Amino acid sequence: MNKRSDYPVYQLLEKRGNFFCPAKWTELYLYLNHGNSNSCHHPLPHKIPREMLSNPSVLHNTPHKLAQQSLMITDQRPEECHMCWHVEDLGETAISDRIHKSITWSNDINALTVDPNHTPKLIEVVFDNICNLMCSYCDSGQSSTWANKIINNPMFFKTDYRKLYYKQSIDPAVDNTVYFDAWMRWWPDIKDKVEYLKLSGGEPLLSKNCWQFLEALTYTPQLSLAINSNLSYNSSILAKFCDKVKNFKLVIVSASIDATGDIAEYSRQGLDYSNFIKNIDYWCTSTPEHCTINLQSTVNIFNIWGITDMFDLSIKLKQQYPNKVNDFYSTIVRFPEFQTISILPDNLKHDLANNIQVWLDHNTEKLSEIENNYVRKIILYLNSTPELLRNLPKKNLISDLIKFIDYYDKSSKKKFKEVYPSEFVEWVNQCR
Repeated sequence: MNKRSDYPVYQLLEKRGNFFCPAKWTELYLYLNHGNSNSCHHPLPHKIPREMLSNPSVLHNTPHKLAQQSLMITDQRPEECHMCWHVEDLGETAISDRIHKSITWSNDINALTVDPNHTPKLIEVVFDNICNLMCSYCDSGQSSTWANKIINNPMFFKTDYRKLYYKQSIDPAVDNTVYFDAWMRWWPDIKDKVEYLKLSGGEPLLSKNCWQFLEALTYTPQLSLAINSNLSYNSSILAKFCDKVKNFKLVIVSASIDATGDIAEYSRQGLDYSNFIKNIDYWCTSTPEHCTINLQSTVNIFNIWGITDMFDLSIKLKQQYPNKVNDFYSTIVRFPEFQTISILPDNLKHDLANNIQVWLDHNTEKLSEIENNYVRKIILYLNSTPELLRNLPKKNLISDLIKFIDYYDKSSKKKFKEVYPSEFVEWVNQCR
């Protein structure tokens, strides 16, 4: 099993500091619907100063982000990068996302400085919150379906300090034109420097703002275009997107799926699993060679019971479409805290870790190194007691989980007690 120090990139990182991560510079996660920015999916997004939009570069180079970069350069741990520090503190064999991201951007590590006009090489942009699904861990800011549910039936949870299910993060399907306009002004200036653009949401292929941007995109031969999609819509929408693929170096669909079958449909309400599979087949058989796909999962308390089924699906698809299906991607949910796998009792976490380890022992040769690391990270997380970013009493987290299940069940075609294994259902019932 590899140690962090076994990776050549680790030597480059050490020269810049113990807590350096090039993603703080090279990656941008941009939420035009909120007017928020980030450089990694782990820290909470922060506000882009509206008064500074005359220079649209502030969409990436916010004062907050420049301050976090300064901390890294002076060998200090940014608190918001809590997830990677927790993983790395588990031991030398724990490979955090910081290492994976640093491998991707290894050629940039030595040259990075704090620059208010820096252009990121990777941008993931969210245009609005329009989405036809209501995933358990999502909220009104990223899903118009969640927003509509909260309008009609808000719910307050003790540990929901961000009021995700009580207060509207953003009105249903709202257009924040100030930030969208800034983006449309910035793109012509940076389009030849950006190497990787990902369209996200919500469901981007249901967004008129996303289509307005897609229609404006011209032939950009250096650009790899990716899209986060739930693939749970009519194939005619996917066919319309397929007409655009000739303009780019590569086109990658990151298909969001957290399990298979009933667990997938419960944890991602509104998902039609059979239609999801049909759209994967359509993409793999109807697009040129430069168009590929990968599965991506968000590990939480509702899908951990079917996570290896998702891994099996990825292996099966790779065998079926060897030149079209890439490595799967997996990340671990930290928010909302009552849906993290860390609140499960030790005996269930131990059993899950053992089952996933047995699966890995039988399938490790079928996985790439990075896929093996994703699976090992889940096992490590189950076997540890990770600290939450906020000190929230576990009894309140469990109470909120139960309250959420009852709340979520009301709009679900499939019911919790019918979908999940008896040991999970029994634990929930015992905690009532």
